[in-house]
Amino acid sequence: MAACVEALDSIPGSVQGLGGAPERRFISPGQSADDCCPDQLTVWSNGLVPSPRSPGNFTGKSGVEGQIIAASLTARIVRCLHQNEGEAPVPSVAQADAEQVNADGWALWNHVFNLICSGDLFSLCGEVFWQGLRSVTSQGGCGGYTLSLLVEIDGYEETL
Repeated sequence: MAACVEALDSIPGSVQGLGGAPERRFISPGQSADDCCPDQLTVWSNGLVPSPRSPGNFTGKSGVEGQIIAASLTARIVRCLHQNEGEAPVPSVAQADAEQVNADGWALWNHVFNLICSGDLFSLCGEVFWQGLRSVTSQGGCGGYTLSLLVEIDGYEETL
């Protein structure tokens, strides 16, 4: 969550007139409802999966055998879009909405990527698989982006 807030808060410094991270933000126990008016940022885990180590992953490790525990993590930013009741959207207004939404997606992708590469988010020795950045289909006055990662996590020891 902190990395996503940091990413979105970088927008106003680089693009005048656009907003940063919304005030409404939380870790959700699962996929959040898109209650986007006001704007909303949520982060959740889709679950855990065993993942084989293999070449071609984000960290570039290869030739390592075994399995890892991977957490599927999702961050979603949704914004309230301007609407005209019963009328087609005004192109200039729709374009302004798109500028904010697209800046959100790009900031999430770019900033989280750079944090991972620098070792400031997750471990440089751990596996991180990018699952992609996808737009949220605009509906109900909401639009936004979803960023998904599959990240190696450690288990904990127990005496059996």
